[in-house]
Amino acid sequence: MSTTQRISIDDDVAVLTEQLRALRELGRRAQVDDEDIYDLSIRWGTALAGRLRRLVYYHDRGLLGEDAERRFAAVCEELRGVTELVERFGLARPQLPI
Repeated sequence: MSTTQRISIDDDVAVLTEQLRALRELGRRAQVDDEDIYDLSIRWGTALAGRLRRLVYYHDRGLLGEDAERRFAAVCEELRGVTELVERFGLARPQLPI
């Protein structure tokens, strides 16, 4: 792949943003059952293993444009912001480069 070719991260950001939203929503609930946590943990783990890993791969190789880098940094910041919820529900911790 040429370094001048733009990498689209729209779908990756959308999936990660949706999982962040779902995690925050679960965290606001007064009562959460094990099934809800399990369902989220599967989607969360898939998003981190697939979408986040893809973004990190492109970031590490300098293949993201300026806008994509900003969006990636924003997603990383959001992921850092949910650390307490990740720990509370025993979810996989994101491996963030920045």
